[in-house]
Amino acid sequence: MSPDETHAEKARLRAELLAARRQRSAGDLEQARAALRAVILPRVSGLSVVAAYLPMRTEPGSVELLAGLAAQGVRVLVPVTMPDRDLDWAPWSVDGVGAGMGVDAITATELVLAPALAVASDGTRLGRGGGSYDRALSRLPRHVRVAALVFDDEVVDSLPRNRWDVPVAAAATPGGWIELAGNPEMRPDR
Repeated sequence: MSPDETHAEKARLRAELLAARRQRSAGDLEQARAALRAVILPRVSGLSVVAAYLPMRTEPGSVELLAGLAAQGVRVLVPVTMPDRDLDWAPWSVDGVGAGMGVDAITATELVLAPALAVASDGTRLGRGGGSYDRALSRLPRHVRVAALVFDDEVVDSLPRNRWDVPVAAAATPGGWIELAGNPEMRPDR
């Protein structure tokens, strides 16, 4: 697939996936978010720093997930989009978001919970198209695991992929934690 064809296919998939997310009822969304918390929170026992994100209205992540992480003593970092679309990282607490710590703050994490619209079995993550997360994930040391947070039906066999797309090691869904072929060893060294 040419770069133009890949771009067009990603745009088509984004529109389709976003439309499907908008169709989820508030009850279905809350049920999925609760199930996702039950999948993730036991996995973070013993971790000290996790990067996550403040979810948009239709995303499977939740503020309650962030609060659950913090309640376990995990330091939670969330992204703050900068004018150049890169991501600064700031500490999150139930009281709000702290001051930015810089783009390299993500390198101090032990786990990254990344937003995605879909993820493929080879670890390809389809984001919203700005490239912010791929830039941030490319900074990670190899040992830091990355899991995409998606709904069960957003784990697919394959997705179009560009050379700069950073694969993820797992998908966290309401139905469970799924190990993927993408892993830290596939991430280029800094």
